[in-house]
Amino acid sequence: MKSLIIHIITPATLLMFAASCGQGGDPHHGHHHGHGHQGNESLPLEVTLSQAAFEQNGIRVGEVQQQTLKPMFSVPARVAFNEETTAHVGTLVRGRVSAMWAHLGQTVTNGAPLFDILSPELGQAQNVYLQALAAEAAARPALVLARNEAGVAQAEATVKAAEAMLALARNPAAVMQAKGKLDAAKPALERAKELYETGRKLAATGALANTELKRRLAARETAVAEVRATEAGLAQAKAQQARDTASAQAELEAAQAGFTAAKAVLAKEIGAAENVLKSASDAAATARNRLKLFGMDNAALDRLARTRALDPVYKVRAPRAGTVVEREVTRGENASPDQPHLLLLADLSQVWVLMELTSVQAREVRQGMEVVLQDKNTNEATRATLDFLSPTVDSETHTIQARVEIPNLDGRWRPGQFLTAQIPTKEKPMVTLAVPEGAVQEVDGQATVYVQPDAKKLTFKARPVIAGKPIGGFRPVSGLELGERVVVSGSFLLKAEFGKAGAGHDHSH
Repeated sequence: MKSLIIHIITPATLLMFAASCGQGGDPHHGHHHGHGHQGNESLPLEVTLSQAAFEQNGIRVGEVQQQTLKPMFSVPARVAFNEETTAHVGTLVRGRVSAMWAHLGQTVTNGAPLFDILSPELGQAQNVYLQALAAEAAARPALVLARNEAGVAQAEATVKAAEAMLALARNPAAVMQAKGKLDAAKPALERAKELYETGRKLAATGALANTELKRRLAARETAVAEVRATEAGLAQAKAQQARDTASAQAELEAAQAGFTAAKAVLAKEIGAAENVLKSASDAAATARNRLKLFGMDNAALDRLARTRALDPVYKVRAPRAGTVVEREVTRGENASPDQPHLLLLADLSQVWVLMELTSVQAREVRQGMEVVLQDKNTNEATRATLDFLSPTVDSETHTIQARVEIPNLDGRWRPGQFLTAQIPTKEKPMVTLAVPEGAVQEVDGQATVYVQPDAKKLTFKARPVIAGKPIGGFRPVSGLELGERVVVSGSFLLKAEFGKAGAGHDHSH
């Protein structure tokens, strides 16, 4: 049998109680009984309260009712935060706390600022990002310059000239045509030379872009190639109308090889420039992502890139709405990601009540059953539903944790508060007269309740009773009648009033 099994009041117990109260005496009226001191009949029979005292002390009166009480066992319990609605707030950067915006007990909204950290680490990361952006910006025009095809155009012109030379070598009738081309090419060459020399002087002063200068150089070289080609063609035409076709073919092949080489060099330069740009872009993206991990959003990053002004203040914001229930940091202290948390936010509208059960007790428990939470300080009892029973045993305490979740909109339950949890056993319930636990007071070792004979008057009488152990916030009683009105809350005031009245009463006869 469990040590907390309720002792059922038997008829024999009632007879013994009646006998102890006097032959034929009424056990409902203590002033008729002798209980170890002479003159007990002179104790006050009743106490009348004022309406103000009745209301100010929260006295409530209820009727004695028949209750179905299920035997229970008690285990210690404590109120705890609901871990599923609790946020441990820390920092992702190292630094010194420069401002505190949230204080203990303060309720904050989601996203509200909690504290600021002045972080050299954040400033350094921002500087790395700006340097990466600068490198990326420099790599872009380098790629544009590398894609300049002036050299390839020159090589291509050489190929075309070689092709023309070969065609002339194969066509003896082209002598006159070659002379006409030569006459036309010479002025163009002179013009190209003049443009190049003028451009070279302008480029030296910065008045002309290098790309334009290269273009003019290519044009000059093309013009030179054209003149040479026509001269060669005319010479060949004059020298027995043709040059060796094989020689012309060889020159063409050489020109084509040069054109292929020029294109290969261009591709290599472009590839190298593209690699530099990609490396710079990757470095900028990495630096940007690191700042995002530090909490900077896109707007802040764009502002940093635009203004280039470092902002090393890391602002820690609330990840959810809640109340600040713990704060591990103050202004001026150093903070780092190594600390488990700097501030604890909790939603106190619901809390957990945790119970530690032995393996034997856990056999009596199942998820969904009703338990009674008893606050010994106020004698208030609250019913709740057990919503979690751990499937494992704690390796240190060798206990099994059970839990209930209860609403706490009025802030009545405070994490850390100790309670007693009464859990039903598998034993058969009993039906008996019972009163709320707060209705019973111990007076000189005697369980006593305070009866209100007339509902219209605030007059009360002390009634000795036999009371069993508490079950779910109630105590089974003998010595009361069904429907009698008794004080169920605030009875400590009646106990005090009867005590004062008895102390001032004359015990002499």
